[in-house]
Amino acid sequence: MMSHYLFPPPPTVLQLRLQQRRTREQLADQGIMPPLKSPAAFHEQRKSLERSKTGDYLKHKIRSRPEKSELVNMRILQEPAAEGPAHDSQTKLKRARLADNLNERIALRPGPLELVEKNIIPVHSTKETHTCLEQHERE
Repeated sequence: MMSHYLFPPPPTVLQLRLQQRRTREQLADQGIMPPLKSPAAFHEQRKSLERSKTGDYLKHKIRSRPEKSELVNMRILQEPAAEGPAHDSQTKLKRARLADNLNERIALRPGPLELVEKNIIPVHSTKETHTCLEQHERE
């Protein structure tokens, strides 16, 4: 008897996920599952040791964290007295000035043809580079 389907039905989401699933060896290599040859207790002990080591490292980093005054001196944080409406407008003005400066530098930066002529970037014989150079010459 002939099937009334010309094509097999599309796979379900579950079937697709099962096809994409990592193998047991891959999971063991990534430390997600215990290796087949070692006991599970050993794997759990190793994971526990790794977690405690990470916890100790993070506690050390938090203890050696710089003080707020150091961050102000390094200009990472702003001084608390420098807050208010006058400071907000000054900050907006400074950001606008930086944005204008950046836009000007971007507009003045050399194109790919100039960089090739000055031997800053190598000339490739790929079609993509030729297309890029041709577009730059048209401008």
